[in-house]
Amino acid sequence: MQNREKKLKLLGRNIDDVEVLSALLQDSIIPGADMVFDHKLEEFVFVANRFCWELSPSADVTGSDGKPLHKRRLCGVRISHVNSIQHYKWPQKRHLALFNLLALRHMDMAEQADKRAVLKFEFSGGSGLRLEIDEIDIALEDLDSGYPTSLQPGHDL
Repeated sequence: MQNREKKLKLLGRNIDDVEVLSALLQDSIIPGADMVFDHKLEEFVFVANRFCWELSPSADVTGSDGKPLHKRRLCGVRISHVNSIQHYKWPQKRHLALFNLLALRHMDMAEQADKRAVLKFEFSGGSGLRLEIDEIDIALEDLDSGYPTSLQPGHDL
């Protein structure tokens, strides 16, 4: 009998949810061409190739390199109620770049009367995005069943 893992379909509505979504999206690879801000709809959307940290590696199968097989999946993310976006240390040809997401963080900007909150995307290499938002409203959904990979991201502590 084949083990069928359920695809994620989650909503984020508060700071705790942002932390969970950040953990699930850590080490996602996001093509620059797949990040879009629709100013009229006040939505920021992107498609990420996410490493499935929540899944254990395959027990009885290894890759050709002898390492355990993990899984990556395409994942769609929509962030609503976005007023503006700022980027820093951004490549000139963003649409050709691949961004490795390290963390998604919520920053409370209540002390500034004109800003309520910011979602901050931190990418490897020091680049990042700041989304000014009215409220936390994030939808994440796996778009496929995924594919195996023996390349597990590693982090120096």
